[in-house]
Amino acid sequence: MLSLLLMLLAHILGDFVFQPKSWVEKRKDHIQYLFYHIAVHAGLLILFFSTDLANNWKNILFLTAIHLALDAGKIFWEKRWKVNPVRIFLIDQALHLASIFGLYFFLNPEVFEQLKASLSSQHLLVYLIAIILQIFVVPIVIRVYFTKWNGEVEFNNKRKDSLFDAGTLIGILERIMILSFVMLNFMEGIGFLLAAKSIFRFGDLSNARDTKFTEYVLIGTLLSFVLGTLVALALKYSLTLIT
Repeated sequence: MLSLLLMLLAHILGDFVFQPKSWVEKRKDHIQYLFYHIAVHAGLLILFFSTDLANNWKNILFLTAIHLALDAGKIFWEKRWKVNPVRIFLIDQALHLASIFGLYFFLNPEVFEQLKASLSSQHLLVYLIAIILQIFVVPIVIRVYFTKWNGEVEFNNKRKDSLFDAGTLIGILERIMILSFVMLNFMEGIGFLLAAKSIFRFGDLSNARDTKFTEYVLIGTLLSFVLGTLVALALKYSLTLIT
């Protein structure tokens, strides 16, 4: 476990702490900045495993080579095609983490077997269904519910003044938080979340002086919280049936 934590720490420090923004911008056109970044990663790994380099030099070499390949592929992809920055960032980080965990499980197969034994396919499917419901299904349900007011021009113009899809993203994040609170038996967290959102929205609603817009925000918020809580409670009950 210590080796896994050290590899993760090296990745976090190398990618987010010791990588200046100028390197990220310049490495697309000047390859030396990519090698500077890779050298930082290699240096951190060598530093963290300096007490046992004889047994870890192959792992350091593997992680350094994989990191170089992934970052080079990311740069090539960004230069060749127009991509969503958030999407490519998440994919890049997921692949980096997959390489670290893959190496760890390769070196410690017994840990992987224990993990497989503790997580049944039924549990994973239930969790997956709940997450899909919170991220994809509930927003569609809310959107369909609000179609009854699509004909009101003034109301729809006010909705367009906000960031594109911001409401959907906020709703997804709050439902994931609700799911986490319910699974942790921290039901008070749902109340805190609702109160915090109400405080942030209070200024907009008080300044709007628009009853329809205020009702839209309140209905959307409460509907998102109710559906999110129901999905979370259903997940928790389903897990008791499996076990």
